[in-house]
Amino acid sequence: MPIMVIGGFLDDFPKALFIVAHVVFLIIGLVAWKRVSDAKQPWAAALWLYIVSQPVFIGFFAGIITLKMAVLIEQTLVVIMVVWIAAKARSGAGKE
Repeated sequence: MPIMVIGGFLDDFPKALFIVAHVVFLIIGLVAWKRVSDAKQPWAAALWLYIVSQPVFIGFFAGIITLKMAVLIEQTLVVIMVVWIAAKARSGAGKE
């Protein structure tokens, strides 16, 4: 009996399911951005980095880019977002 890598069972699901999931993640990102933007949070624009990362994964499932490239782009965008939010928090932006 072969050993299954962790998450290997996900390979049995159709690509369309993952595309739908990333569309949902994109919508969640847009709703989150709208809420924090309306709340005048100084780091609201940083959420666009997360939003942009979702079509990158859709590109992978559509066969346009490799998984490694999708993960590299997504993780780069997310780490920039984290640094951006932390920098805004450290600078005291948004404090009244």
